[in-house]
Amino acid sequence: MSDPSDSDSSKPGASRSGAAGPRAELDVATGLSGRPSLGRNLGRSIARKLTVIAVLLAVMAIWGAWQYTRRQAVDSETIGDYRIDGSSVAVLLVEPDVSLEIGAGLRRDYTAQVARALARRFDQLGYTTREFAARSDEERFGQTTRAVDRNAAAQYQAQTMQRLREFNAPVLRVALQDLQYDGRSVSEQHYRVELLDPKTLQPSWRATLTWREGRSQSIALLWHLRKNRLPPPLWDSLADLAIGRMRKDGVIVSGSTIR
Repeated sequence: MSDPSDSDSSKPGASRSGAAGPRAELDVATGLSGRPSLGRNLGRSIARKLTVIAVLLAVMAIWGAWQYTRRQAVDSETIGDYRIDGSSVAVLLVEPDVSLEIGAGLRRDYTAQVARALARRFDQLGYTTREFAARSDEERFGQTTRAVDRNAAAQYQAQTMQRLREFNAPVLRVALQDLQYDGRSVSEQHYRVELLDPKTLQPSWRATLTWREGRSQSIALLWHLRKNRLPPPLWDSLADLAIGRMRKDGVIVSGSTIR
């Protein structure tokens, strides 16, 4: 009588199947093995990378919008009850000292441009504007060491104040508050705009306009270039910012529009 084990071992492939171990089970629905396929892993990897890229783009967009919105700012305070209620406005420009130091170079502010931009905005609103300079050239260039120069500067200021009273219109005084530097480059510019009563020449309203240099300006340039135009210069932007805050604070009529 033959041994059953001999008959089993005589079957084709019996020894090979025992050596190979258990065979992978097939998925009845797909006909694929139960092990994760290379295509599935590749798809998940691509999906993860696309998600990371989308999150990074969203963060960069939010950061860019934040940089763009903070490139300029305005803070204001109401001191008295005097308002611009007539048809004329006097713009008083207080130019800072001119620096001729080799390390600093020439003055890097735009006080005069901000004052002229404000005057243009009031012209467009229908006001009659007149511009005045608060300081003489000798005073701005620091030529007041001699008594005669100091007397001339004081006389010039007195004449300017007298002309303002004779014009008898609300006075907008525009001056440079300060400049902040990042190394040798200007990083922030602060300008002060004050509304003065022509009778007392005391401020009734005050605002500080801030302009920040840096990455935000590059973002602003790209934002405007997409419409095939350049961004407005900082003095026009600050003038519009000042007009908007005056409307908000009730300094000028809110319904007036620039023509």
